[in-house]
Amino acid sequence: MTPRVCLLVGACLSGTAILNAPEAMALSATDEWNTAARTALPVHIKVWLGMMMLTNLAAIGFLKNHVAARWVFGGFILSHGLVIVMWAMEHTVLAGQVSLFHIIFWTPGAFMLLRRRREIQYPSAYAIWTTLSLIFYFGSMMVDVRDAARFAQYALAG
Repeated sequence: MTPRVCLLVGACLSGTAILNAPEAMALSATDEWNTAARTALPVHIKVWLGMMMLTNLAAIGFLKNHVAARWVFGGFILSHGLVIVMWAMEHTVLAGQVSLFHIIFWTPGAFMLLRRRREIQYPSAYAIWTTLSLIFYFGSMMVDVRDAARFAQYALAG
């Protein structure tokens, strides 16, 4: 394995371990996703979410020269924008819905990062950003897939 593959695999496994720790399950897919819920999250999950937010926002620096960054940023804006619109319309947003939005809107960005991996040249800022983006995508999807499925079951039963 190349050094960057080792780095990516190791970081993904670390992220998976962090997100699958018992404290990461503190919020159920059918719990409301609001300020109180986010405030009550364990510190390591808040750090993960904050770093992921910064990584998504950092896509702005690569929009001009990298198509994949446009997909990542677009998915980020759509997923968060939809939640903001739902809150503005006074809809209750459940954690599993947010997970479903991540799957729907972030998967194309992850796919584009992988599809255009020839553009990733170490060492560069873009390569570091791409690696971090993939770490956060794959780590988060470990929780999002489970929670989106639980939300779908809840919504269909309901």
